[in-house]
Amino acid sequence: MLDSANFDHRDALLDGVRCFFFDHGHELAQAAALLGGAVAEARVVSCALRLETAARIDRRVQSDLVAFHRLLALGDVGDPECLETALFANLHPASAEVETICLLTELLDDLLHAMGLEADCGRVFDDIGTFAA
Repeated sequence: MLDSANFDHRDALLDGVRCFFFDHGHELAQAAALLGGAVAEARVVSCALRLETAARIDRRVQSDLVAFHRLLALGDVGDPECLETALFANLHPASAEVETICLLTELLDDLLHAMGLEADCGRVFDDIGTFAA
């Protein structure tokens, strides 16, 4: 017999991710552009479009959310070879954009924890497939 509680939990998580994008998607795309350039911004838009028709949170959505968190949490800043380092250097610490980035990072952290994923920018998420099945 199917366990409907699992489906309800998955639906609630999908709804939560959709709500996050509805409420903060524009700001997330702007923050991604500031810290990761046009490619990062396009990834946010692509993820948002996939979520519109998604039946579940798949590995790609999970991977995107992890990547967005890593970007906003400055996971690659400090590496002189990364675009993120150069783009981060252009931001003023007291700017409204930095405040928005901090808020979005916290919200993504909460969202990832609700999905059962650890928000640790120092390593790849071992449990990325938790809700992919």
